[in-house]
Amino acid sequence: MSLVRVIIPLSGKIGDKETSAIQTLARDLGAMGITVTLPDPPAGGELVFEYDRDAYKRGAGRKRKQAPADSAIAGMSESETDDWLVRTAAETIAEALGVSRSTAYRRKAEAKQRVEYAMVEVKEE
Repeated sequence: MSLVRVIIPLSGKIGDKETSAIQTLARDLGAMGITVTLPDPPAGGELVFEYDRDAYKRGAGRKRKQAPADSAIAGMSESETDDWLVRTAAETIAEALGVSRSTAYRRKAEAKQRVEYAMVEVKEE
């Protein structure tokens, strides 16, 4: 879970009308999964918004197919899996994981985005 917190300092001049509007906003955002914390008293305090960034990922479509227990990546860590996906041909990935070639290419591209490469300067002697 990647919790995001946004803190907004409030003015020292917050009236009942503004407080009511903030409470309405807090209720509406709460329905969308965003928690709003209003200080008491609101004047001069901080308005805090919190939400889970992972909760807003697209949920459509079929769930990701798990790797077979006897596959090449069954016992690998996430970073080892990403390394394997990057250096292995898509056809081999598709066969090993039991997915289509297009899914294998997509997984390969996702792994490339996650892998960090060390940049080393090569000197001629």
